[in-house]
Amino acid sequence: MITFQFYFGQIDFQPMGNHSFQPYTATISGNGRIYYTTDGSDPTTNSPSELNNVNVNITQTTLLKARFSTGQVYSKTFYYGPFPAKTVYFKPPTSWTSVCSFSNSVDPQTTIDIWGPGDNMTAVCEGWYKSNLGFFVGQVEFNNCLSFAPTPIYQYYSVVTENTIFYDYSAGPISNPPACLLAVNDPSKKIAVVKIFPNPVQDYVNIESDKNFISYEIIDESGKLILSKDFKGSKIDISNLKTGVYFIKLKSLSNETNIVKFIKK
Repeated sequence: MITFQFYFGQIDFQPMGNHSFQPYTATISGNGRIYYTTDGSDPTTNSPSELNNVNVNITQTTLLKARFSTGQVYSKTFYYGPFPAKTVYFKPPTSWTSVCSFSNSVDPQTTIDIWGPGDNMTAVCEGWYKSNLGFFVGQVEFNNCLSFAPTPIYQYYSVVTENTIFYDYSAGPISNPPACLLAVNDPSKKIAVVKIFPNPVQDYVNIESDKNFISYEIIDESGKLILSKDFKGSKIDISNLKTGVYFIKLKSLSNETNIVKFIKK
């Protein structure tokens, strides 16, 4: 984990170990007045501030951001509580006779490394498999369960993620999982369909769905959060975005998330 020293006007976050199952204190240090936030927003000179040191009680996973009155914004996430259980999905090559998966924590850093091949994944539908893994931000590996075999006999695919992942070996992570995966927990449940148009788009993305969305985030191809707002109506203004590929993460009243991809022209 990168630690920023406060020499030459920089900022330092402590402790270096940024996870605990019990409440703990995070400290922000620097040579001057430090403006900080605990909600993930960038601090301004109107944000809370302390001289040289800030102590924050961590009772939930918290993204701390800090800066002096001018200059760079520094940030670090401090994690709290059990590693959340997440489901990962993988569609392997048809040549594989077994499918395994495991994950290692990327953030927070831990002293425990898990070695493959991991546990066997469960077949779901249409060639897809699933596993339940625990991580905040993790490197997930999918492999053909041959732990001691050298490559190319041992085959694997890996991705770093903080969310549920749908990984198709032929396409990488995808944002449009097949309907059979969405229905696997309750086959009688109506599948929610989210349509966006036009695509590519110039100024406004139109959203059509039978879900009631309450908020959305726009994320670029690198995973950087560009915009986060409440969702009202059926249109999202993207006129200020640069040309490129983006994802819209839509959150419903039931706290479910749908991700759709669009191209800004």
